[in-house]
Amino acid sequence: MYLKKLDVHGLRNLKGIQLLLSPGANLFYGQNGSGKTSLLEAIHLLGRGRSFRTRTLNPVINQEEGSCTVFGLLEKESITLPIGVSRSRQGDFQFRVNSQSINNASTLAETMPLLVLDSESFHLLDGGPKYRRQYIDWGVFHVEHQYRSVWQSFRRALKQRNSLLRHDRIDNAEMSVWDQEFAGLAEQVNNFREAYLQELIPKIQWVMSELSSMEGLEFKHYAGWDKTKSLADILVSDRPRDVLAKVTGHGPHRADLRVRFNKQSANDVLSRGQTKILVTAMQIAQGFLFHERTGCQCLYLLDDLPSELDLQHREKVGELLYRLGAQTFITGVIPEDVVSTWPKEGKQISMFHVEHGGITPVEC
Repeated sequence: MYLKKLDVHGLRNLKGIQLLLSPGANLFYGQNGSGKTSLLEAIHLLGRGRSFRTRTLNPVINQEEGSCTVFGLLEKESITLPIGVSRSRQGDFQFRVNSQSINNASTLAETMPLLVLDSESFHLLDGGPKYRRQYIDWGVFHVEHQYRSVWQSFRRALKQRNSLLRHDRIDNAEMSVWDQEFAGLAEQVNNFREAYLQELIPKIQWVMSELSSMEGLEFKHYAGWDKTKSLADILVSDRPRDVLAKVTGHGPHRADLRVRFNKQSANDVLSRGQTKILVTAMQIAQGFLFHERTGCQCLYLLDDLPSELDLQHREKVGELLYRLGAQTFITGVIPEDVVSTWPKEGKQISMFHVEHGGITPVEC
């Protein structure tokens, strides 16, 4: 699977972009502020319906436009799928896949899976548990088709239970019904996550061995409650505390992937460079597992990789992604730094110069 054509209009400083893309490496170089990251943002908008740089939409839309539009042609299993996304300042949206309107971004994500590696990606290790939950859920969502409906049902049960906790008077009978519903769905969510991690963790360790000689890493999943006890019993015993806090204190929404290095929290002892290598390995591992489980590829967006990893590790990352066969988009300031990321024997390379919002193909 790869994106073979991309048209962008009204997004940040990009000017009438129409690109034919390589199924292998697509390399973009140019000065800071030229529009390199905005190009990756456009691809992300096409695959997720939103930006990876900001939660608000207005900064994404060019100041002189009322909306932004991204259109692409996706080659998938010998079929060409047109995909289109349009977002307006008023929050209106149009998502289309294969000329059919859709009403949710999850269908976009399912159609064109994306993995991003940028300066914010390192929150995966040094940020809160929500980043690691999102990391796990990306993988489960893409390899287990039943997970989306189970997760949505769990979120509804969590929302209902939290709503009851905010009432002045708690109806214990009604709360007991929702406790049972919540606990059953929580177990299903946790089972999906743990089954996925049983496959993913060895893959992370393998990728790490390809990138670095760093040993002593351990990964342990915390479900969000003490698994030696019944979650239904925990909800009953913790109900007074939940009532005071007005939120549910235990469940998959509190889960975490705990990473340790030589028996200590990895975030406390790893250097910044080691952290970058580990997070990179975690992202690449997901692509390998996704390919093994589905036979498809995801797209990699690597923003300003030369500033995040040294040459030795960039070359190893490029080699892994080349072996994986994933379509990859890499940005950087200096053309030589960007080119050096991809293996010299690598084929299917396209290179582009980005300047003042314009993107021009150049000889690699």
